[in-house]
Amino acid sequence: MRLILVRHGKTDWNETGRCQGISDVPLNPAGIEQAEKVAFSLKDESIDRIYSSNLVRAKTTAAKIAAYHSIDIDMRDDLREMDQGIFEGLDFSYIREKYPDVLEHWRKDPETLQLPGGESLKGVQQRALDAIVDIKSRFESQNIVVVSHNMVIGTLFCSFTGSSLKKLRDYIVDEASKSVVEVYDGRFVIISFNDIDHLGLPVE
Repeated sequence: MRLILVRHGKTDWNETGRCQGISDVPLNPAGIEQAEKVAFSLKDESIDRIYSSNLVRAKTTAAKIAAYHSIDIDMRDDLREMDQGIFEGLDFSYIREKYPDVLEHWRKDPETLQLPGGESLKGVQQRALDAIVDIKSRFESQNIVVVSHNMVIGTLFCSFTGSSLKKLRDYIVDEASKSVVEVYDGRFVIISFNDIDHLGLPVE
């Protein structure tokens, strides 16, 4: 299986530094342009299936990709972003000021982090990996696009590399980036990571 992991395009909350999580925030004009560029960069790829988070910012990005391939999009709840509980909608600057203990826990021991009113990072990692393993079990020889979110993709790369969640910062991905992973003998092999070269190119 060849797996192309795409992060959704930019939203207003990405631009202004608000915590998004499962809040259903649409792409802004810059994000729509990013989605069009990542879609254009994949137009000549052989793609058999497209999976997407059910949040609108991912669905819109996936739709741009699907338009070049005449493929329906399969929505999966388990590909949605981390539920960030009481932090949803708050500015990151406010969170840093009011909840330094939670952020310190995130830095020191992300394996046991449980966001107040939200998900644990470990839980996000497990549901995301379960989704990919399920897709792999059914479409092992196919080329699959998965459109998802920062925490989901980051925790997946921790899984693929056998890394602790303490390494999550090493696997943060940009908006509308693409990363390619191939499966050989049951192992996930990273071919490329956080590729954004296409964002500097025109859509022709």
